[in-house]
Amino acid sequence: MALINELKVMTLTTAINMMKSPNQFLKRRLFGNHVTHPTEDFETHIINNGRNIAPFIRKNGEATMVGGYTTTRQVVSPTNIRIKRPFTASDLLFGRYPGSVIYIPNGNYQMNQIQQHIARDMQVMADLITNAEEYLCAMALQGTISYSSTDQEVFTITFPKPTAHNITLTTFWDTAGVTAGDFSGNLIAVKRLISEAVGLSVTDCILGTDASDALRALVNAGTLKNLNQLQVNGGQFDFVQQFNEDGVLYLGQLEGISFWEYGRTASLNGTTVDMIRPKYAEFIAASPSAEFVMNYGAISDMKALQGRSVQAERFSKAWEEEDPSVLMNLVATRPLPTPQKPGAIVSMKVSAG
Repeated sequence: MALINELKVMTLTTAINMMKSPNQFLKRRLFGNHVTHPTEDFETHIINNGRNIAPFIRKNGEATMVGGYTTTRQVVSPTNIRIKRPFTASDLLFGRYPGSVIYIPNGNYQMNQIQQHIARDMQVMADLITNAEEYLCAMALQGTISYSSTDQEVFTITFPKPTAHNITLTTFWDTAGVTAGDFSGNLIAVKRLISEAVGLSVTDCILGTDASDALRALVNAGTLKNLNQLQVNGGQFDFVQQFNEDGVLYLGQLEGISFWEYGRTASLNGTTVDMIRPKYAEFIAASPSAEFVMNYGAISDMKALQGRSVQAERFSKAWEEEDPSVLMNLVATRPLPTPQKPGAIVSMKVSAG
């Protein structure tokens, strides 16, 4: 069949890796460094505070053996995603748009329609995977990725985020009487924590919906205007920005930190989950030095490269089943976002709700 000949493994795999999807704010902004591995399992390391002072040696004395960074090394098995969709013969051969041509002798129109149908379905599968990757990135910020589904998979992945980097405020941003001093004190506390842990500057604060409402209320009420006293540049907020295709709203910058509202949700096994917890602010040092890495494990499949594993972010193949006559299309990937310096993240509950 000519169609099957066109849907070769390398063609489909190239296509699925080139498809772009929305809902990638965290993946793009934080986990833009992608690493594909040649094995299903791979070693990852979490870098802990390594700011030690070198020893001083007497003149002409023997050098002292020293260690490097303190790291936690472990072999991990990344998450495993394998999804497929069927194309029935009636869908591919006789599915038509209203008003379209039924038949052209050379068959080019029919083949174009079939290819468009398959491309649309591959885009749906690409979007599902993108949503899953964004969910993993969001959970990684919290320090733990957990999943449980009957007859599918159960796992928990924990990153050693410092205990002090999980904060619940005593004076929430939406509490009566909160002051600009309280707010500024919260920001300097976060800056000190991240600077001490990893030696980096806080660049971004990603807010859940309740946390964003609380901050916007402080701005609208003029509570934060005192940040600009004594000719100190506290920052700038404006309310003219719109939500982009990733579902994120840029709010402005305060004390050198960019603030975002990210209230997008997704459905996980029929349950609605928030990418960012509504009452929380996730403070992050979004810097290459923070070493946020999106890892991809190799994909094992007998159709791939003569039975060898595939070192790629995503893999796709198609095959024909005779009865009932169905063309199956499969997409697989093995992603694992890894914040290799968990100390570059501070999670703060800022809203009482």
